[in-house]
Amino acid sequence: MFHIRIPKIMFMKFYTILLLFVFSTLTFAQTGNLSGKVTDESGAIPLANIFIINTNIGAGADANGNYRINNIPVGEYEIRFSAVGYQQKVVDVNILPNKTTELNITLNEAVIEIQSVVVTGMKVQEQSDTRTSLIDLNPRNAKILPGAAEDVLRTLQSLPGVLAPNDFSSQLVVRGSGPDQNLIIMDDVEIFNPYRLYGVVSMFNPDAVEDVNLVSGGFPAKYGDRLSAVLDVTNREGDNTKNLKGNINASIVDANIVLEGKNPFNIKGSWLINSRRTYYDLIIEPFVKSAGLVDDNTSFPNFYDFQTKLVFGPFNGHKFLLNGIISRDGVDVVSGKERNTPDSVGVYNITRNDILSAAWHYAPSKNYLNKVVISWYKNNGTTDFDSQILDPSVNRKDFEETIPDTIKPYLLSFRFNGDFDYRKVSIDDKFTYLWNENIFEAGAGVDFMETTMNFKFDLDPALEAIFAANPQFRAALSDLKDVKNYNRYRVYAQNNFKLTDKLFFNPGLRLDYYDLLDKAYIAPRISFSYALDDITTVRGAWGIYYQSPGYEKLRDQNVLLDLADVYTKNLNAEKAIHYVIGIERWLTSEWSLRFESYYKDFTDLIVQKKVQGATFVTEIIPGRNPHDQNSWTAPVIVKGDSLTQIPVNNSYGEAYGLEFFLSKRNVMSDSKISGWISYALAYANRFEDGIKLPFRFDQTHTFNFVLNYDFNSWFNVGLRWQYGTGFPYSEPVGVKPRVILEDQNGDGIPETPVVSTRKNYRDPNVKGEVIFDVDFGDNKFNSRKPAYHRLDVRFNFVTNFWNLDWVFYLDVVNVYNRKNVVNYDYYVNEDLTLGREQNNMFPILPTLGVSVKF
Repeated sequence: MFHIRIPKIMFMKFYTILLLFVFSTLTFAQTGNLSGKVTDESGAIPLANIFIINTNIGAGADANGNYRINNIPVGEYEIRFSAVGYQQKVVDVNILPNKTTELNITLNEAVIEIQSVVVTGMKVQEQSDTRTSLIDLNPRNAKILPGAAEDVLRTLQSLPGVLAPNDFSSQLVVRGSGPDQNLIIMDDVEIFNPYRLYGVVSMFNPDAVEDVNLVSGGFPAKYGDRLSAVLDVTNREGDNTKNLKGNINASIVDANIVLEGKNPFNIKGSWLINSRRTYYDLIIEPFVKSAGLVDDNTSFPNFYDFQTKLVFGPFNGHKFLLNGIISRDGVDVVSGKERNTPDSVGVYNITRNDILSAAWHYAPSKNYLNKVVISWYKNNGTTDFDSQILDPSVNRKDFEETIPDTIKPYLLSFRFNGDFDYRKVSIDDKFTYLWNENIFEAGAGVDFMETTMNFKFDLDPALEAIFAANPQFRAALSDLKDVKNYNRYRVYAQNNFKLTDKLFFNPGLRLDYYDLLDKAYIAPRISFSYALDDITTVRGAWGIYYQSPGYEKLRDQNVLLDLADVYTKNLNAEKAIHYVIGIERWLTSEWSLRFESYYKDFTDLIVQKKVQGATFVTEIIPGRNPHDQNSWTAPVIVKGDSLTQIPVNNSYGEAYGLEFFLSKRNVMSDSKISGWISYALAYANRFEDGIKLPFRFDQTHTFNFVLNYDFNSWFNVGLRWQYGTGFPYSEPVGVKPRVILEDQNGDGIPETPVVSTRKNYRDPNVKGEVIFDVDFGDNKFNSRKPAYHRLDVRFNFVTNFWNLDWVFYLDVVNVYNRKNVVNYDYYVNEDLTLGREQNNMFPILPTLGVSVKF
């Protein structure tokens, strides 16, 4: 992450000018009304949903299908009509001043449409839907949630059971499980790396997404090869009623464009294209170069992607869909000579994510649907990292103003370069059949995998000694080169039975065969829902889940494992058992309340193998100066343990908790408030070698408050406040002399342990002073960071001019500039006490942007 300081006065001038422009162009339009009736071929459709796209305005039809929306600002709008069991319809309407426009709509029955009803904010889960822990997100929330950077994954981080590792990451930590244990699917294609800009944002563009489903526990049998959760994203199809329409969104750091329309030449179907690009390299980079902070040949982190979805049909029940994505992340940074820090870094990296998929949907009647999906996915990259970092044992502040000529002894080199290449070709067949009031689903698929890893490391011996002193890094970083070709096979079946008018039961069974392990696994799962009354539902789930090892999962694990055949033949797939029970009740037509508790039992977790190694012990001679090398006894080799890159099933764990979720949605035309309040009480632990440790992202208390308020038709304010108790971290116990191996025999082999020394950087006349390192002892996750909390605010200004719909917004992250801790840097003071410097996450961070729809 690169932090660029821009003068505060520059920000204030820029924002003042843009806000004046916004207010000078706002039009305070008169209002009109919309009313009508929603029907099908046989009569009224009760409780249909009517929603004005890109606004907070909506309504629900009454029992006779009638609806009315008052006080709509004058202008042209797209109105979306939807109801369970019907195809949604979008209609253009022109609202006239002081008049009521009548619009009657007839909806067609859907071939198969189950589970959800679209409303403003969250979505309504049908009582027949047995899925527990379901978060069905309206993509519009990702557009307006304060501090979420208009990102789908960051929006999900504000919901119960979901955490962020830190402010810089869009990864999802779900109910005590790591990001590598989440299955992420887009348009029926598994995605290994859904991140852009090295994890800061995700690949999902909310302007192009139709549906976002996160199942945070107890997910059904059609999903597999992950232990924790499923994120299933569906990109929307283009508008097949217009030749061309679009949306452009731009802020001070990035921009995206969405274009869509119906197919040419009277071919049924639609097309949609969207593209995004950051421009840190175009705006910030010139200022940084002119200041001499980086070399002239530097390019700042940036990404662009291009996504498209083509739809052909339906033709007599046949529908064909093509999806394509091209994405590039890149950075090329070299520290400049005018920098005021002693470290120098050279980083070159390029990462690619490319997807191509084709799907055939066949629905001969409204009771049958068969989907055949063929996809190709490639995620690869190249990295070249060369750095000299200041020895962590010294106080960095001593080098902030000037860099001494004698600094070289205090710089440690760290170099690595590598390539990775993950490729997957998948074939899936998924079948759904509605019989009576039951839903049967079955499917089979295969993945043909090819993964390549090639990494080389070159560490300063002193840096290796520092790593060895920290239990979190007590492992040698060895070169790794491996190519794996293997397949994954799967088959599943599940059926949602309607046992009574109130009770639904969904048993499922899944079989996975992992070629890499040469083992098959059977995973039974069951879930149920029971309607206590029309507005109260109890749901529960139990299931067994397996996850295979793979290089493609290491990006989210932050650990490098060697999956050579000699090691994987002794491995088992990781296993988890989920228990979930919850209750949901609608308090009114707008307010809903949900309680849910869960327990996850993890076994056969894969960790790095420990082997017997050696460590060095030296003691101070009583009465001697500890800074003098001769004051210490000769280092003695003692037994210890060392971590390797060999994977073993040597850990187990548990995660359990209780979640509370109160949400308010807009369905009434005069409703001005929407949002939610969530609270989670959670515990997550891991056990290794009989020792209980908190999970690295264990957060006991998590609270989110999200509020959107419409002051009027053109001005909306949103705020989000989040609070979480601190993650665990390892607190050191003191200091100890650094021991390294030296070649004292002249044979070129460093084999004699000695207490390491160097010149005193505070007094160059002092030579041969002992180097001290931070000593963590055996401490691991023995302390907690301070509590995390942050307030984000967003102001949206809506207007219409030049016959275009505009939204200007100001989004402010961390309004009160809370210094949330990401980690601590420790150093050794002159008196051999420990010093500590706090590294923080996002400071107050304002962003201006504009969105225009045409």
